[in-house]
Amino acid sequence: MNLNIISIFRRSIISRGILSLQYNKIDYARPNCLRSEVRFPQLRCQNTVAIEESYVKKFMKAVGWMDQARTRLKLTGYFLYECVPDKVAYNEWFEELDLPDTFASWFIVTELHVWLLLVCYMAEDVSAALTDKKKYVKGDGHFVRNCIIEALWADVANRIKLLEGANPTIAKKQVLELSEQFQAALVSYDEGLEDDKVMAAAVWRRFYTLSQDVKAEQIERIVHFIRHQLSILHEIPSQDLKWKPDINWLSIRDH
Repeated sequence: MNLNIISIFRRSIISRGILSLQYNKIDYARPNCLRSEVRFPQLRCQNTVAIEESYVKKFMKAVGWMDQARTRLKLTGYFLYECVPDKVAYNEWFEELDLPDTFASWFIVTELHVWLLLVCYMAEDVSAALTDKKKYVKGDGHFVRNCIIEALWADVANRIKLLEGANPTIAKKQVLELSEQFQAALVSYDEGLEDDKVMAAAVWRRFYTLSQDVKAEQIERIVHFIRHQLSILHEIPSQDLKWKPDINWLSIRDH
């Protein structure tokens, strides 16, 4: 076969592979819901050499090269994060909840939506043992969780740089402070998964810094939104959430 034809054939395969990575997204699971583990048969290329068993393949996997599954999952994590700033109606949150139109308010709203994604996907790594006890094993869910958080901080760093008069030293300090607040928020939201009162306290602390001037109805609306949004995410099939999720965020005005 002509070498030029072979080169064109190879490039077409690579192009199709890259395009498939760009349009394949992910999956998430939900709180309070255990799913049976889905096992997919291992696909083998119909070649004279089983690539999956070759020493080269094992070496590449060991050092993290050409791991297509992980590459797809990482892209999925980034796509999932992008669905937050791209699809969330921030103006509605600011107007309905009396939040100032600032970077801090943007981050708090984004943080809540990111947490909802993390809850769903982390649940994919939870399995039920024969004793009906919950067991968490780090897997694809944990990996995608890290990718979503990685995308979040990359976006935050870029946005802070765009702020007028941003000082690099101050910006770095602000990101560090946001990181600490983010970790605390995740813990407080997690604790509220089973109790509306605990969740309301977490929302009051995070959104309004325990201000006495806040209206109870506003906190109640956020809690209702969280419960409703989690139930919607729960309805998405596990396989769709993992590879091709279509996340639609509910409006805070409907709660």
